[in-house]
Amino acid sequence: MTDLTLSRRGAIAGGFAASLASALPLEAAGAATPPAEGVVTPPDCVADTPGGRVRGYQSNGIRIFKGIPYGAPTGGANRFLPPRPVAPWKGTRLAMSLGAICPQPDQRTGPSPSAFVLQRSFGVQDEDCLSLNIWTPALDGHKRPVMFWIHGGEFSTGASLELLATDGEGLARRGEVVVVSINHRLNLLGYLDLASIGAPAEFASAGNVGMLDIVQALRWVRDTIAQFGGDPGNVTIFGQSGGGLKVTTLCAMPSAAGLFHKAIVQSGSESKVFGREMTEPLARGLLAELGIAPGDAAKLQQVPIATLSAAGEKAVAAWSAPWAGDVWRLVGWAPVVDGTIIPASPYEPTSRRYSAPVPLMVGSVRHEFVLTSFSAAANDMTFDQVRKALSATFKDPDALLAAFTRAYPRENPVGIMAMISAASFNRINAVNQAQAKAAGGGAAAFLYRLDWITPILDGIPHTYHCSDLPLAFNSIDKVPEAAGTSPRTRAMANRMSDAWIAFARTGNPQHAGLPHWPDVTAGSAPTMSFNDRCTVETDLDGGLLQLVKTNRKWA
Repeated sequence: MTDLTLSRRGAIAGGFAASLASALPLEAAGAATPPAEGVVTPPDCVADTPGGRVRGYQSNGIRIFKGIPYGAPTGGANRFLPPRPVAPWKGTRLAMSLGAICPQPDQRTGPSPSAFVLQRSFGVQDEDCLSLNIWTPALDGHKRPVMFWIHGGEFSTGASLELLATDGEGLARRGEVVVVSINHRLNLLGYLDLASIGAPAEFASAGNVGMLDIVQALRWVRDTIAQFGGDPGNVTIFGQSGGGLKVTTLCAMPSAAGLFHKAIVQSGSESKVFGREMTEPLARGLLAELGIAPGDAAKLQQVPIATLSAAGEKAVAAWSAPWAGDVWRLVGWAPVVDGTIIPASPYEPTSRRYSAPVPLMVGSVRHEFVLTSFSAAANDMTFDQVRKALSATFKDPDALLAAFTRAYPRENPVGIMAMISAASFNRINAVNQAQAKAAGGGAAAFLYRLDWITPILDGIPHTYHCSDLPLAFNSIDKVPEAAGTSPRTRAMANRMSDAWIAFARTGNPQHAGLPHWPDVTAGSAPTMSFNDRCTVETDLDGGLLQLVKTNRKWA
């Protein structure tokens, strides 16, 4: 079973409730400034945006705004078209509730360790989903680093605050930074490549409008974040899993160049964007499901969203079924190299220049899609069971098991299986991305791996996919289920979030709590291991990675 198969089964999705749909006039402010402790609603927590004034609230001294529109509704006649600016509203709009999330398949699951540690939330779905959230220490005109979060869920599911671990309050407080997170179009609503099948010219960008939404949000940040105490000249984009893929894709987009100044990719590395050999059959399959000819693509704007989504799921299933050995088929809807919006993949010579001045930090976690995240019983797997599972993906699982158990004798069978799975995809791709960045010249690239095992549930979830989030966001008080709140956990969260903050400030993640962290070169991959005792290894698992690469049944 591949790690992306596990990702599909344990995919992250959802969101919170929709924001208030209408603007409400407020009484004139005049109350005294409230104390910093707890949640309060000071009348001076107001800022100007392109759409109008918004009022947020305060939590333990951090000013918070949720559900601010950065673009117009994308349904009906605007479906599959580039984003448009938000229409202005009158009065002051309450920005205290999360905006609606993009329509998507239901990702709710039954009880499991992942359901406990991830603490996911599911919200109202609507095509009017272009909104963002802001956490800021103050509305004072200071120029703080901006950390712009892009959620995961491949390109098909997820939301700006689907995981409580990505709440920006702790990071904003720890680093004196401004944190932004966004909702944008997903799945077929964001990545249906109608141009590949000869649809009318107005749909030329339909295969990449989900990425154009993110660019629209970055432009909003450039033009507006100073109102929230942020520096538009120092913006770091960061994302995990599918969010990391989106960060990488932005590095190849001319329209995004100059809108961000640093980039962090967490457990979502890849150096290639889909070509039309991938997107064209999927688009054609969707129209066939609905009985609509390419020349009549405008009819898609009138199809009820439930009908459209159901047809999309059938099209993805049919598209991926003949390619069981190709893990990228499990991604489904995704951006496409179209020659214009995305001229080429990120590190090809024609596109390197767009992100050449942007420092990159990239990494993964030790066990990624470990089976114990989905069932604690998996911790009792034997090596024979692991060997059988690995044989579906690898030519010689015995050689892999022997090599990994020699290198990591304290790992149990499911831990070894998870490390092999992580090495075969996330870890190899992280190394490749960092070295591709270094080979292109320009700003530096830094590489890491999280090796810290959560103490929750007796450590059975291991270093699970998403275990980096409560540490990097320093959000353990928001989601204590993920890693606890012990002094050991708090120290780990401080070490990791301080690296993210240092990188956002300077383009280098080095700080006093870490050993010397050298940058990556085209021929070397020094890796920071985040753990109770952080270390740097010049060629972490280099031989194991090569063994995995030559042993895979897929390219």
